[in-house]
Amino acid sequence: MRVFDIGGGDGPERVSERILTVPNLLSFARLAILPVIFLDLVHGSHLRAFVLLVVFATTDWFDGYIARRFDQVTKLGKLLDPLSDRVLFVVVGLGFALGDLLPWWAVLAVLARDVVVVGSGGIVLLRGGVRPEVTRLGKAATFGLMFALPAFLLASVLGDGPTAQQPRLELIAWLVFWPSLAMYWMSGLVYMRRMFLPTHVLVAEREAIEDRVEAHGD
Repeated sequence: MRVFDIGGGDGPERVSERILTVPNLLSFARLAILPVIFLDLVHGSHLRAFVLLVVFATTDWFDGYIARRFDQVTKLGKLLDPLSDRVLFVVVGLGFALGDLLPWWAVLAVLARDVVVVGSGGIVLLRGGVRPEVTRLGKAATFGLMFALPAFLLASVLGDGPTAQQPRLELIAWLVFWPSLAMYWMSGLVYMRRMFLPTHVLVAEREAIEDRVEAHGD
């Protein structure tokens, strides 16, 4: 049963060079609202920040569905989608820490993984490899974190602020946050492992992918 790739067909995925597609516009919109969410978190406008975070998380899933269902998968979109998630965790994570919604150690635990992944990916690219596809484990982890963060916000809204959150919602948020963080790091190990693959293996993978794309295009 598909969960994270609903809308996709059974054949090879076609990737185009288009830029102005609905999924790409949704990704740009998500990036555009992040400064507003950050300011709301820092200044205590938690209700609006909660609504915007829910919108962010919803469109994050919805644009992938549109791309697969209506043949709008693009190279730009495959870059923008994970990029918007990484930027979300940086911007919103800092907002949560500065707004006393999460302790700094929890935010740094998320951001440190992204630093490792970006660094690993950069090394792989420099050695002639390709950026690995996002794994389902990584998608599940991101989904969990995107559930936990709004849950913390809602606990603050329904409670008496970030220092006296609604206890049941706060507990639920932590119960989702911990396993999601663990999966987030486990998925990051996939990227780290690729750093230690021989260069000829990385190059062979890239060439195989390019051959499949060309064959499908013909």
